[in-house]
Amino acid sequence: MLVIPGLTDMDDSGGQTGHQDDRVRVRRGDIAIGRPLLWDVYDDSGQLLLGKGYIILNERQRRRLLEEGLHSTVQLTSETDRTAADGSPQIGGNPFVTIDQLTMRLEGVLGMVHQQSTAVAPERRIRKLGRAIQALCDYDADASLGATHLKHDASYPFRHSIHTALLCELVARRLNWSLLKRLSVVSAALSCNVAMTELQAELVEQAEPLNDMQWDAIQQHPQRGYEMLYATGVSDQLWLRVVMQHHECINGRGYPAGARGDEVLPEARLLGLADRYHAMVTGRSYRNGILVKNALRRIFLDVGQEVGSSLAQMFIKEMGIYPPGSVVRLQNGETAVVVRRKAEMAGPMLACIANGKGEHYAQPLYRDSSEQEQYAIRDIHPSPGTLPFSLSQLWGY
Repeated sequence: MLVIPGLTDMDDSGGQTGHQDDRVRVRRGDIAIGRPLLWDVYDDSGQLLLGKGYIILNERQRRRLLEEGLHSTVQLTSETDRTAADGSPQIGGNPFVTIDQLTMRLEGVLGMVHQQSTAVAPERRIRKLGRAIQALCDYDADASLGATHLKHDASYPFRHSIHTALLCELVARRLNWSLLKRLSVVSAALSCNVAMTELQAELVEQAEPLNDMQWDAIQQHPQRGYEMLYATGVSDQLWLRVVMQHHECINGRGYPAGARGDEVLPEARLLGLADRYHAMVTGRSYRNGILVKNALRRIFLDVGQEVGSSLAQMFIKEMGIYPPGSVVRLQNGETAVVVRRKAEMAGPMLACIANGKGEHYAQPLYRDSSEQEQYAIRDIHPSPGTLPFSLSQLWGY
């Protein structure tokens, strides 16, 4: 299990979690859609899933809690938080497990914002998730980037927010932005779509064009999200302004205000770029995501005019020609997943999953694409619907 001290040992409101021996499994009669939870609910590792008073919104949330939820009425003293000298969370273990945990926790926190609950301090909770995103990028940037391309096993609105936040953090580091500025941008990425999570879940399944009501909701969600976050206690002005502007464009063709040029914050441009990139490479129920190389080409040719060419180039430079998570075909015919970047002019490290006949290997075979000509990358392929190995296996966790 991946441990994030400061997140695992303590719940988001600052109180201690119940001792594992005193927790009991959530029962079917304990929870119902439309009713508030009577207690904090944790998973088996002690991570807070949903807080007391949260109203269960749908059957999927209810089923998830029945499968994973534990609760306790006993509050015991926790161990001292184990953090780095600068107070940031320290990470070790499997980053893909942590991404699952953070996605579930984000769903709970944004649900609290949507219900306009100030009692649970959403700003502090979202910032804590943001620090965990930063720690993940410290611990394994390539696995984090791989997850943005290949990890599709959670509800779209929340995994999209987590993956967009990871992209923002990685590119903001390359831009040499300060830790606190990056945290504001990451927090904005986690929360910018709070006003349209239900609509996002609908649209990912919808092949038909937007109707007028949907289009109006999309146009208004930055303003509405700003208002919801402010009403629940978010006071970070950079965070709020980035949420407000993340769909504005320097050519004036964005929304909701049609801002242009320097009126659009660089931080908001980065979030808008990361948001669009992840939406492009992520599939829908009715179509596959577009190839990474095509998404990057579109950023270079088109999106750069809306966010600024220098930012677009920096984004492309961080991704690289073959970002982790890209599925590629080698000169020898093997199919592989890019798992590690190397020096900018060197080929990446690969986990081969199938031979030239398309037959899956019993376990991933690792290749250095710059070591031998036969292991050189020939082209990028669409990601298969299901990989023969888990992401944890591919990245060696």
